[in-house]
Amino acid sequence: MAKHVFLSNGWLDAVEALRPEWPEPPAEVKGLLINLVITGGPDGEVQVHADSGIVERGLNPDAATTVTVPYPVAERLYIQNDPSLIMSSIMSGELTIEGDSAQVMSMINVQGDPTPEQLAFQKKIQAITA
Repeated sequence: MAKHVFLSNGWLDAVEALRPEWPEPPAEVKGLLINLVITGGPDGEVQVHADSGIVERGLNPDAATTVTVPYPVAERLYIQNDPSLIMSSIMSGELTIEGDSAQVMSMINVQGDPTPEQLAFQKKIQAITA
């Protein structure tokens, strides 16, 4: 399986190809629509949105929340899938929120351990990430 730099066009293409395999999101993120602006990446600024945890290209005009985060923080949050990093990134000022911050807090409050399907999918994302 080819590896791609996180958030590069090749990586986004590979993630889109995995869309049919995307597991059911945790209840806390189901229905959340958040725009993400990632700064300082290898290809410059990247704009994506997460709809129920599924990453898609571009900003969504219907999103009530926009999160701006530096590339290294976004990579740690997404690839390591550790919601506790969100709060520490907010407190350090690395991550900024415009709009409905309750949506971001919902991501922090994900309850329970990931399902086997979620863990398997996370490994697929890690496998395509250089």
